[in-house]
Amino acid sequence: NKYRNMRYKVYQSHANNGTKGKFYLRPVYDETVELDQLADHMASHNTPFPKGQLLAVLTDFVGCIKELCMDSKTVRIDGLGIFEARVRSKGAKTLKEFTLSENILSVYVACRGVDEFRGSRLEVNTKHNLAKVLEAQPIPKENTENPVLP
Repeated sequence: NKYRNMRYKVYQSHANNGTKGKFYLRPVYDETVELDQLADHMASHNTPFPKGQLLAVLTDFVGCIKELCMDSKTVRIDGLGIFEARVRSKGAKTLKEFTLSENILSVYVACRGVDEFRGSRLEVNTKHNLAKVLEAQPIPKENTENPVLP
């Protein structure tokens, strides 16, 4: 089962809103896999390409996605997501007062899931399977602030 190693914790909300006191589940992330580690992982799947070639392709892949997004294009990677440039800006009282240097807070590339990774599909396709796996084999992780509930 592809979810057997997923770690999670159940936590109680302390927010001052309608969620206060309720219990929720959230995934626990053990590490961040960097691009070279991803290439190493991919090479371990019996691919005919060595890690060095995979890393070179992935590095170019990332650079090209950024470049295309900053050229006002979206990039769709089937089975993963659509990458696009986004801008955070602060408002100006008038159009004449709006300047890029003063009103642009940040420009970044964002990804929204597609196909299996689209939120509604994830819920439909995995909610019940994931719940069965997590109930059958919870993987506790010590956390004194928000302990995992069995």
